[in-house]
Amino acid sequence: MYLLLAGLSCVCDSGYRAVSYKGGPDLVCQACPGGTCPPEPSPGPCTELSGGVCFDSTCPLTPITTDLFTIPLENCPSEKVESNYFREHLRAAHGMCNCHSNYTACQMLGNMCTLLSFSMGGPCVASSTACKLYRGIIEERRDGDWPPSLPMLYYLDTGPDDVISDNLMTTKFTFVQSSENSKLRFRVAQYALNGEFLGLTDVLSGVMQLCAGTDKRLDAAFTFGTYYTQSCELTASKLWDTNKFRLVFLDPYIEYEENGETRLFAIPISVSNYVDASGRNANSEDVNRWQLTRRFYMVDNQGTIPVQTSSTPGSTVDPDQGKAQYVRYARSIRIRISLRYQAEGQITPPVMYITYGQVSLSDANNGDKIPVSFTVEYTMFETEQLRNFQIAVGVLSTLAFLHAAFRTWVWSKRAGRIAIDFLSLINFVFLVAGSLANIFFVVIFGTAFYYLVFFKRQDAVHLVHPQGQIWTDFQGLLCSAFILKTLHVVYLLFMQCTADIFLIDWERPRAHITGDTDKKKSSQVPVSIWRTYFVANEWNELQAVRKINKVFQVVAVVFFLEVVGFVNVSTKQPDGAVTVSSEDYRAEQSPIYRFATLALIYLLVALVQWIFFTFIYERFIEDKVRQFVDLCSMSNISVFIMAHAQYGFYIHGRSVHGKADTDMRDMHEMLKREEDDLCGKRGLLPNTEQQTFEMLLPPRLRYKYNQVYLPLALEKDMQTPAGKAERGQGGSRIAGTHTEKLIQAYATVNKFLSAFIDHSLRDVDYIIKDKTLIEGILDTEFLDPLEKGLLYNDNGHSFDRVLFYGHEMTLCVFELLLFAVVDLVAMDYVLSGVITYIISEVVMMIRSGGGRSNVAKKTLVDERFLI
Repeated sequence: MYLLLAGLSCVCDSGYRAVSYKGGPDLVCQACPGGTCPPEPSPGPCTELSGGVCFDSTCPLTPITTDLFTIPLENCPSEKVESNYFREHLRAAHGMCNCHSNYTACQMLGNMCTLLSFSMGGPCVASSTACKLYRGIIEERRDGDWPPSLPMLYYLDTGPDDVISDNLMTTKFTFVQSSENSKLRFRVAQYALNGEFLGLTDVLSGVMQLCAGTDKRLDAAFTFGTYYTQSCELTASKLWDTNKFRLVFLDPYIEYEENGETRLFAIPISVSNYVDASGRNANSEDVNRWQLTRRFYMVDNQGTIPVQTSSTPGSTVDPDQGKAQYVRYARSIRIRISLRYQAEGQITPPVMYITYGQVSLSDANNGDKIPVSFTVEYTMFETEQLRNFQIAVGVLSTLAFLHAAFRTWVWSKRAGRIAIDFLSLINFVFLVAGSLANIFFVVIFGTAFYYLVFFKRQDAVHLVHPQGQIWTDFQGLLCSAFILKTLHVVYLLFMQCTADIFLIDWERPRAHITGDTDKKKSSQVPVSIWRTYFVANEWNELQAVRKINKVFQVVAVVFFLEVVGFVNVSTKQPDGAVTVSSEDYRAEQSPIYRFATLALIYLLVALVQWIFFTFIYERFIEDKVRQFVDLCSMSNISVFIMAHAQYGFYIHGRSVHGKADTDMRDMHEMLKREEDDLCGKRGLLPNTEQQTFEMLLPPRLRYKYNQVYLPLALEKDMQTPAGKAERGQGGSRIAGTHTEKLIQAYATVNKFLSAFIDHSLRDVDYIIKDKTLIEGILDTEFLDPLEKGLLYNDNGHSFDRVLFYGHEMTLCVFELLLFAVVDLVAMDYVLSGVITYIISEVVMMIRSGGGRSNVAKKTLVDERFLI
């Protein structure tokens, strides 16, 4: 073969052809594919010289058209560059590839198409560009098989969905670090700008990453199962360094095993900058419209060097002359790896998603920085998991509705409601909120814990981090659970702060004789109110007492998460180690794994506190509930609590000594007699110790209680500032009248309830019995107290249901959900712990303040004595 070059000729041996060396005027002999060069036309007269190559009439070059050598930029047509490299080599590369099937020229043409982001249309794409010229050769030469001299840039015969879901790779990957299949073995074929093949190499040490880092951190991207994310900002001016950022074109592959042989599988690429023939960004639309490609570059700092213009003699030389006016770079590279459905450890072909950015020379000179990122993520078919998740939510939610309906029926019975009314519906709404919150919490915790354990502990990989609809539903359920549990806590606060409570004083006035022997006078010594005040204060302090210490709970949870290092377990990588080296790469935190880790540690810390409090602290140190019952017995005060209209709790505090208003000597003697078993038992029934009961009251008792109490409540409302303003100048006189009515009402209620407990009321009485096993399990009563009330023996703690003390699980779940929701937003355990503690303190203050007002109002104890 003879080629004319500046008047010289070059002859190559058989099986070789002369090609341009690095796009310059020098020629080298290059082996033809398969050792056989296709026939070429006889040399004719040189009709046109392009790229240092002379072409005759048998190989006409493509005509020069508008924007033929233009590289479109992001804001094209306002931003575009006429490439000097394209002007010098595009037509020659096309001619050599088209006419002579020159391998290097075809690679060069493919590189130029890659620099155009494979685009086939748009406002800046000419009628014949590098990509259109390349596609023209493909359509002309390809007949079944791909021409061996042409690089495969496009997937033309296979739809994108078929390419992505190919099942050719049979390698079973694993999370076992000692296995060879725990690594993704990516390879890239490298080509220089002039089409020269530079070799096949692996992608370790950051070949596909622009951000700097140690080899150990950079190579972690290819540990199977690791969700890798690296982002940084680069100084834009450094991209013009052609030694550090050399323009190299890469064809990615992944190694896999088949029948004991190592093979390479081509990795498809989706370039978001691609524009199809109609001018649309097809790769940002439905997957069926995508155009998958095969080649990419990291930094283009040569293609946008503009066409040089000759300078006028004597003019100043521009220092930026000969530099690229824009540098284009891989701003975002994302590799998505999908597990094959029902094929443990096997994957479908990885897909690369690339977005190119650009920076101008002027911006770089101003010191601008550019963001870049590299990501590896994993997906799977979540149809089965999503179905199971939705079934669990649906079935358990139905049970929650049934449970709420049953609790509403129990409430209506205890409240004396004959039929379903508005208040019953309101209670049903709040009870449904509480039940659904518990169900949602169980589902999301179970789901998160399942993913955490099975993702970290699997060998043959069948599960990766959940995404898509499961993640969306998880967030929705978590936020819904928190909102519903908040409504439940509000309902709990309202019910506890409005319960009716009265302190029954069993003390009776004692006779007091005064005067000399001849003139003795007998009078009654009034009963001291201080015992009632003291019991009221103790009850007031008991209302917001918790079984767990809030400060210790939050501090311990944050300590285990942040200090001990359990936060490291919640990363998106197979390694579940608690302690990690600072040199190791740590994947980003997974919100689902963070929730699972947080919930598990929170519940364990709370459980340990509860066990310690219940079995050690209460037994050997202090049991505040039992101490309060003992205090009532020593104070000769009983506590009558009506949580609902016809349901409540009774603490029998009647002293076995008949009195409590005495001096220290008598008190010690009474205690001594109890220690020596020289007096009766404290129980309500003779010779029993049972002092606490659940009450199901007859309607008559509630009716008579309201007859006495409601007028007093209305009168007490007149003592408010608004009521005093309405009364005007008569306020002080009415206030004195109110005090008298208050004293009379207190005495009346005390006498009435004392008579009820003593069976002294003819038409209002009660019996004492045990609940059946079913009643105890369902927390209900099947008998109706139409004629007589029912007092059920309990375990000594039933009345703590009107205290925070008896709702520790509800409060614990509320605080846990609050902690999780704040962490979902902030991804900060310390901040979440602080906010959780503050909110829990606010809730306690509301309970204390509301309970204090309720005690003062319902027990008729002046609030000024509640300290």
